[in-house]
Amino acid sequence: MNTRLLEGPGARLESLHARFMVDLILGIDNPRQYRLAPQQQQFRERLMNEIVAQTQLRPWSVAGLFSDNPAMRLGLAEKLAGQFDPGHLALSRMSRYLHILQNKSQGSAELRQQFGLVGEQFSLRAEHKQRALTQRGLVVESGLHSDEVFTRWHAGHYNGWSLAGRCFIVLEELRWGAFGDAWRLANDEVRGLLKDNLRSMTAQYLAEEIGAAKETRHFYHQWLASPSSVGLMDYKEMLAWLGSRCDAVRQPVCWSVTQTWQPVALGMPRLCSATRLVDAMIEELFVDEVE
Repeated sequence: MNTRLLEGPGARLESLHARFMVDLILGIDNPRQYRLAPQQQQFRERLMNEIVAQTQLRPWSVAGLFSDNPAMRLGLAEKLAGQFDPGHLALSRMSRYLHILQNKSQGSAELRQQFGLVGEQFSLRAEHKQRALTQRGLVVESGLHSDEVFTRWHAGHYNGWSLAGRCFIVLEELRWGAFGDAWRLANDEVRGLLKDNLRSMTAQYLAEEIGAAKETRHFYHQWLASPSSVGLMDYKEMLAWLGSRCDAVRQPVCWSVTQTWQPVALGMPRLCSATRLVDAMIEELFVDEVE
């Protein structure tokens, strides 16, 4: 019997629900964009079932969610946003796309109105997040979040993934949380400071994981090799789902790190140090984050 995903690889991931909400919303008007490769389809259904059960929406039709019912998707995303605390990135992305849907959707007038209402709700929450972060101090909040995530890395909470996979997980946790919010909302000077600190800390942790200096190069398979562990496939499939929006051309390193059931991308360096790997992944994940 499979281990429950939210008690296994998803247990320590604070970004999981935010990412799931955004995928629900982005899939409303373009279901194919949300559909994953056949290798990950069963994983998506398992995750969906667990999240629906977690939100105690048992009367809901899970079949309706899998058949890309817009109202079902919108309702579940709204319910999740009420139970959890999505960051500025998730709220602003959902709000922006819902307002687009309100104007271009071919659905009923009632559904378009609902898109607008929920989109405005998410927009107001994003504005509140921005004010709160600014008042508390972007650098302070980003530092606290960064310390939490790196402490979990050091404690071995991400050890079910490959070395490079752990790095990707850490960057995703930071990107969807207070650190990522500060990155997007800060001015260029502060953003440069955050980037330098992130590069330095991540490269140091990754180098320590492999037991070498930050500039020592290793064959890529040493970075991508998954550790033998209970629930190995769950960890691999979780990583593939988290990286499913990566592109082999635009994000070759992140794509190669997450989509390990595919051949590595041409842009993935065959020899790379911790520093080079971290630099590439930060650029690929954060380069488009500034709004």
